Order: sequence, then structure tokens, then C-alpha cells
Amino acid sequence: MRMAAAPRSQTIRPTLEQLLDEQVDALDSVMAEVRLGIRNQRHYDDLEERAGAIGAEIRGAFREGRRA
Repeated sequence: MRMAAAPRSQTIRPTLEQLLDEQVDALDSVMAEVRLGIRNQRHYDDLEERAGAIGAEIRGAFREGRRA
């Protein structure tokens, strides 16, 4: 006797716009620190790392986000 398959939960992927919008605050934060001045090499390296992470999230949004 076969049992009926359990219904799949429908997960709606976020839109490209939603995923990109999530990075606005992160980029604004980096920009605010740059405008205040880079204090030293360690600060520069931290900002560069954060910017790289934001860029990676933006690239990922184009792969994972659905069109609205």
C-alpha cells in the first residue's frame, strides 16, 4: 500500500530588488566610515573586507533573486 506524498511547502524566493535592498544599509555604513576618514591600515582592511562581502551578496542576489 502506497502512502500519499506529503505536500511540499512552497517557499517563495525573494525578489532581486529585495535582496539588493538588503545591502543598502551595509553599503551606507561603509560609505559613512569612509567619509569620516580612514584611520589606519587595519581600518582600511576592515572596510575593504566589508565591501567585498557586500559585493558578494549583490552578485548572489542576481543568481538567487526572482524577477518581480
